[in-house]
Amino acid sequence: MVTEPHFDWQWFEQQGQLCLKTAQGIHRTPVLCKSDLQRVDFTLGQAELYWQSLFALEALHWPAEAVFAACIDAVAQLEFGVADAHKSFYLQNTHSHQHPAPFDLVWLCGRNQALALVLDSSDTQSRLMLLSELETLTGRMFQAGYSFSSLHDRLSLYHPPQTPWRKSA
Repeated sequence: MVTEPHFDWQWFEQQGQLCLKTAQGIHRTPVLCKSDLQRVDFTLGQAELYWQSLFALEALHWPAEAVFAACIDAVAQLEFGVADAHKSFYLQNTHSHQHPAPFDLVWLCGRNQALALVLDSSDTQSRLMLLSELETLTGRMFQAGYSFSSLHDRLSLYHPPQTPWRKSA
């Protein structure tokens, strides 16, 4: 069961971290609060971002709790987060000429391959949020939920595995 956004959801700061309070409990996001944030209601615009993230993540067939956490983290990054500096030099060049759109899923490679959600995109670069852990070419580790920008030539569009058609007798 996927938790749907309600008007009684509230953002608040707890120990320097942005959190979202729902009827099911508190979700801590990876976004650090720079200033004291009093309880702020979850807006209709944020609910729309939540749904766009949810639709993007459907292809992954993750458990509902993991999808919920990634969607809330994406909304928090878009509304309250600041993308870290450009990290293209930490990633392998894929020689891709694709320009991902917001809410596309993409692969990027350092020492390992990681999956990310595109939060925003321009002609040359995209703002990303990692959905899995990434070890960069220099050995730095970035956790899921981390947001940064990268040039498009470091990204490959994610294509979900094809399910073979069953033949009927």
